[in-house]
Amino acid sequence: MFDFAKQAQEARRLLQVGRKGLATVVAVRDTGVMVDENPQAELDLQVAVAGLEPYDVTHRQVISRVAIGSFWPGAKVPVRVDPQDPQKLLVA
Repeated sequence: MFDFAKQAQEARRLLQVGRKGLATVVAVRDTGVMVDENPQAELDLQVAVAGLEPYDVTHRQVISRVAIGSFWPGAKVPVRVDPQDPQKLLVA
């Protein structure tokens, strides 16, 4: 079972300490999970952060049902990247 409280805690941490970056959405998949009527999506992203070569990551995150339409292949989205582990990020 997915721990949404842990995900919220991690999101708050990344908003505070995460490095700002920009990701290009490569693909979006519905996971079938809903939280407060908002879908959890699995995103394939190409991430760009200053000082690092662009890299690919697959990331799951609950996204507002109002905003989900903005997540399509080719879209650019802001991210916060964990300075210790660039595979951990938050679409912010």
